[in-house]
Amino acid sequence: MNDNLNNVLTKVFGLRKGQDLLEISKDNLSQWDSLKQMDLVVSIEREFNILLDISDIVRMNSVKNIISVLLEKGINLET
Repeated sequence: MNDNLNNVLTKVFGLRKGQDLLEISKDNLSQWDSLKQMDLVVSIEREFNILLDISDIVRMNSVKNIISVLLEKGINLET
C-alpha cells in the first residue's frame, strides 16, 4: 500500500504502523464513526491535493474502496 495513504489511515484511526489495512472497513473498525469519516476525507484531500465529492465520500467505507476512489481520481498509489 502507498506510504502516504498508510500514514493517513494510521493517523486518523490511531492504528499501529505495519498493520494490514486492506481488510479494514467501517463494519469492522469501531473507531470508524462519522467524525472519523470526515477527518479521513479532509486528511485524504490534503495529502493528495484533491477534492472529493459526496458520491466519493459515501463510497469510501473501506480501505479497498478508498483505494478505488483515489485511483479513479488519477492518484498514483505505487509505492
